[in-house]
Amino acid sequence: MAFAGVVYARTINNRELTFGVSGLLYKSNLLMYDHQTESLWLQVKRKAVTGPLTGAKLKTYPSTVTTWAKWKKRYPKTEVLSLDTGHIRDYSRDPYASYYKSKRGLFSFLGPKLGADEKELIVGVAVDKESRAYPLHLLRKNKRIADMLSGENIQIQYDNVTDKITIEAASGKTIDFIITYWLVWHNIYPDAEIFRFDGSR
Repeated sequence: MAFAGVVYARTINNRELTFGVSGLLYKSNLLMYDHQTESLWLQVKRKAVTGPLTGAKLKTYPSTVTTWAKWKKRYPKTEVLSLDTGHIRDYSRDPYASYYKSKRGLFSFLGPKLGADEKELIVGVAVDKESRAYPLHLLRKNKRIADMLSGENIQIQYDNVTDKITIEAASGKTIDFIITYWLVWHNIYPDAEIFRFDGSR
């Protein structure tokens, strides 16, 4: 299971899809499915990996992982889904709370030994054939990270007022990213390095 800070558009080739949780995992990453074709979609790579839509990619919407207090201050008219759904369920209880608190992944014993940092939240970025993970706590502390991926200079900016993250290449192109656990990113991109300011990776 993976924490994933990303919002997807659900229109593919002018066709609106309805997504659900398949209950399946691939390398600790959730596989979604669409009701229309039952294709399976890998969160981290934002694409269908099995089924009629294999290879199709999802576009993403700008989003942020933030607190309700910060969001409400910036967008005071935001509407929140009602807990009065007609179903008998305790919505105050998070069924994954113990997993989020744990420092180990569900299947850590099957994968590479990544140490105590395996569930560190990272900003995962892939440019062409090169990928890297940027620890979220480093970005929040320094507000800006400059790096090079696949020969392209990139700038990662963090706004501590809104928790918004933006990544741009020197060419002005906006680069997609995902916020997830280091273990998940490493499982999908085994050659990926984790960024450290001291140069160690």
